[in-house]
Amino acid sequence: MKKIILSSIVASTILLSSANAGVILDFEAGAGTWNAAPSGHVNYGDKIELENDLGLKSSNNLYFYADFNHFVPLIPNVRIEKQELKVDATGSLGSISFGTGTYNSATKTTIDLTQTDLILYWGIPGLNLLTAGILDVNFGLDLKQFDGGVTLENSLTGTNKTTADMSFVVPMGYVSATIDPPFIPATIGASYKIISYKDSKLSEAMAKLSINLPIPIPLIDIKADIGYKEQVLTIDNSLSDNLTADIKFSGMFFGISAKF
Repeated sequence: MKKIILSSIVASTILLSSANAGVILDFEAGAGTWNAAPSGHVNYGDKIELENDLGLKSSNNLYFYADFNHFVPLIPNVRIEKQELKVDATGSLGSISFGTGTYNSATKTTIDLTQTDLILYWGIPGLNLLTAGILDVNFGLDLKQFDGGVTLENSLTGTNKTTADMSFVVPMGYVSATIDPPFIPATIGASYKIISYKDSKLSEAMAKLSINLPIPIPLIDIKADIGYKEQVLTIDNSLSDNLTADIKFSGMFFGISAKF
């Protein structure tokens, strides 16, 4: 009888420990740089082409993310992303109007679309187990905050400065997938975010290859990330300061990540 009771206590302890382990967060963090090339146009008086009129070129922008994943079915997992997105150039414009200013000499243009994402997501129940850990698919809601704008100013004197504010928050649908092939020290990941409202549309697509690095740190996987990201912003003046825009940023990104 004592053996039965002792066996029951041991079994209960193991089950309780497993349950508690299932609640522990699976944490991943990463950082890197995105070489974002701009294209398209903005309109804040006259229509201005980003490449032909302003001479804007690609620039390297830092990104950071942290991902908190757990095993409680109804409570969403949390992912936080921070993306710097700033390009600038100085060039001679023809006579154009931008807001309340008129520019016809050497002009410095700055586009700042720095953004922060709070993503609440869930996995498809049983899919990871059904595929023996090879495939993982998530879906959820992304609250994306833009903080910045488009600024033109006289580059010689720093005067006649006009800024079109582009600071706003939008909710976006979010879906992601990860493939972890057996016997290969790498994973393939992709994500897509989108929202469409009246004449405005925001979308972001990303694909990446994460390669395991042979760094012997117990319980931590260090990976090198390489991928491609494209972000498209079609904005009407209801979302910004009387500015309309059709802008695309696209390019390769490189980074490093750690999973605990």
